[in-house]
Amino acid sequence: MKKNNVILILIVAISLPALAYFGSGLSSGLQTVTQAHQMPIVLEVPFMDRDIDLSNGISLDAWEPIHPGEIEMEYQVMVLPWGKSLINPVTVKAFHNGRDIYFYMSWKDDTENRITGINRFSDAAAIMFPIGNNVQNSTIMMGFMANGSNIWQWKASQDSEYWLKEAPKTEAYADFYYPFEENETFVVSKNAPISAVNDLMVIRVGTLTPKPSQNVQGRGLWYNGTWQVVFKRSLNIADPEQDADFNTLTRVAFAVWNGANGDRGGRKSISHDWTSVDIMPAEGAK
Repeated sequence: MKKNNVILILIVAISLPALAYFGSGLSSGLQTVTQAHQMPIVLEVPFMDRDIDLSNGISLDAWEPIHPGEIEMEYQVMVLPWGKSLINPVTVKAFHNGRDIYFYMSWKDDTENRITGINRFSDAAAIMFPIGNNVQNSTIMMGFMANGSNIWQWKASQDSEYWLKEAPKTEAYADFYYPFEENETFVVSKNAPISAVNDLMVIRVGTLTPKPSQNVQGRGLWYNGTWQVVFKRSLNIADPEQDADFNTLTRVAFAVWNGANGDRGGRKSISHDWTSVDIMPAEGAK
């Protein structure tokens, strides 16, 4: 056998397994963009005898002494629409006061997007908490756990509506004074939000559902090209099958949407992996 033919056979033998692996990654929706991933971090949740009244803001001074975690993000490329722009990294912090638990997320964003409309999308952020102890390491995009996940999603547009009492701007109408009417007959109604955060449940793609009870509050502040968002919820749970249980919680995941770049729905930046959580007891508590 000629030397050139031997070399060609070797190249084909080496290439085929690599191509098969790459193709299987595409067909199953696995990440195909290689990135240098950081070592897993542990998000410490210390006890602090402090409360944040979100009606007065997010209390930036309360977060200064808390050690941050830098969460590495990646494109969501598991289902369409895939992400087009990447927000990376996201800074996270957390603490509890024995009654409520608080989470803080911060990331760079050149534009503040609070208005939705035709080809206009809101900035947003979310935290996902697995329900139960059966937490798998496969995909964190939408849970895929036996007991599902509890997701808290903050939206900048909803934040303005709830906290700033700004009515959403409407760019399309079902009935605009049609015809010979002095007033609108068929007014398009919209329920006023009871929070800037949507408290959701999900088991897999296509199952994202608002919970009957909305127990999470949140508020965001955009300043000088940076979003800072705070989430707040009672440590007590109303429904163990739907509420994140911070007595047993060990992992969380994060997501961020950049409205200016067309992020919405599945088009987002997601944390590369689960982040371990260490919720510390109050001083003197066992």
